[in-house]
Amino acid sequence: MSVHRPVLANAYARPLVRPKRSITIFGFSIRETFLILIIAFPCLGTLFPLDSYLIPIGLNTLVPKTPFNTTIILTVILSYVLWLFAQRPQFSILVLRRNWPIFLFILWAMITSRWAETPGTSFNRSGRLLVFSLYAIYLVEFIPLQRLLKMLFIALLISCVVSLAMIVAMPALSLTTDERGAWRGAMQHKNGLGVTVAFAFTISLICGYLKVYPLKYVVPLALLALLLLKLANSATAILALAVVTAVIVIILFVVNRTRSPIVTLAFAAAGVGILAVVVLSSGILFSILGREGTLTGRADIWGFAWGMIAENPIWGYGQGAWTFEWMKKLAYAELGWPIAHAHNAWIDFRFQLGLPGVTLAVLMWAVATINLLTLIAKRQALPIVLPMAVFLLLSFRSYSETIIVDPALNDMFWFAFAVASFARSASVVRQNEARFSGRRQLKERRDRYRTLPT
Repeated sequence: MSVHRPVLANAYARPLVRPKRSITIFGFSIRETFLILIIAFPCLGTLFPLDSYLIPIGLNTLVPKTPFNTTIILTVILSYVLWLFAQRPQFSILVLRRNWPIFLFILWAMITSRWAETPGTSFNRSGRLLVFSLYAIYLVEFIPLQRLLKMLFIALLISCVVSLAMIVAMPALSLTTDERGAWRGAMQHKNGLGVTVAFAFTISLICGYLKVYPLKYVVPLALLALLLLKLANSATAILALAVVTAVIVIILFVVNRTRSPIVTLAFAAAGVGILAVVVLSSGILFSILGREGTLTGRADIWGFAWGMIAENPIWGYGQGAWTFEWMKKLAYAELGWPIAHAHNAWIDFRFQLGLPGVTLAVLMWAVATINLLTLIAKRQALPIVLPMAVFLLLSFRSYSETIIVDPALNDMFWFAFAVASFARSASVVRQNEARFSGRRQLKERRDRYRTLPT
């Protein structure tokens, strides 16, 4: 009969320590939650800057004046991002180098503050471009793709829910003052709401297609985005979303599955272009949307902007030129209403940043387009489907809305996200090809050596 003897613990063994449980919020760590909140509010412009949002009903006096509070928040974000980059200095330098067109554009925008009417304010706005760009590049380079898609999904969901809550709870504040009865939600302008919900609808489709989230999460965001898109009544956002959705479907289901992706893409682009010319020239689409051919109904602004460009064709008037007192008075005297921007990104590049600014903008778009076409040719469209949709949406909007310069500084987050994604994926493809080419050459040398006569 055996007797059970208790096993004594080894006094010299390491004590058993239970692993610490990390605190999570809906599956995200504290750090990831903080990153999501930065995306949802400062980067997307949800209730940010708060005092500017409260101006229509005079509640901005309850909040410290901008740019003081805005500058503090963005300085904290900039310091945090620089600290994150500093954790891996060598890799960070490589990452920043391959996004050089963005930083060259921002540097020139900062230089234009030297001859602006209010240099401090102009430089501050260019500094915001730097903050949004660095933050987007960090997310692309340091966060895994699957995790980043989830974070962007939640950030856009938060923004859409806050906009809907503002429309329901404070309709007087959320309704725009124009005669169309459009809603701006929690954004500074209805166009801001339009582009945000367009991104939300796009990412819901992509997350559903890639099975990042189940349909029970994807479908509600898609329906909420469509509802807010209707309330925003932004013609540009509606057209851009329709065109980009069609293009993404063609690329994923047709171009990406053919033997010659670039040739197929060229024929598809030609077909879409011809169809767009026919539809736009007929005027049917604009009649349905209640707009004229400029999409904004402000063609007079373009004429005024070109007249001002003719007086200063080289250097421009500086970042945020539309907010200068003398410019506001002149524009009001000429047109009879205040002007916030040129309603065309390329005109605004030339108007605010001069000939060097628009040249650098063309350079950014050209480098991004080359990387995008390279990835499509290599059948790598699936990993960059969201950046591709973002890039196409912004490019389409640039015709009738100002992007990435004042007052649409938040768009730089999305633009840098797309450009950095293309640059990263193209770099990975080139490295893999070089590695494969090196292995193939080594194998060929070994085969030749083995076949030599002994």
